[in-house]
Amino acid sequence: MNDAGRRATVAGGGLLLMVANIVMGGAAGGAEGKSNPEAGKKIYLESCQNCHGPTGKGDSDMAAYLSPPPANLTAKGTQSKTDAQLRKVILEGRPGTAMTGYEGAFEEPQLSDLIAYIRSLKS
Repeated sequence: MNDAGRRATVAGGGLLLMVANIVMGGAAGGAEGKSNPEAGKKIYLESCQNCHGPTGKGDSDMAAYLSPPPANLTAKGTQSKTDAQLRKVILEGRPGTAMTGYEGAFEEPQLSDLIAYIRSLKS
């Protein structure tokens, strides 16, 4: 096969992967509406409640020892953040706080589930 043929084959394969990714995007848990808040609750209870409390209000037993206190995840300020903003805080943490980043701790579907659960928290 000549160079032009190889490039066309590679480009065609790339296009096929892109189309498959668009069609199957929901299967990976990343598409809106495909997240599972109940699965996110399990992740929250294992990884977040020690600081943010069982209801997400930042009122855990440990919160009294943290300065600044953990964010109230039910507050309008938190709930008005975009999913991308929440994802960034979860992955990178918040400088100057006890919130460390969880980069590499969760797969993308787990992050989507966790964010869906955080969205379900109400004050």
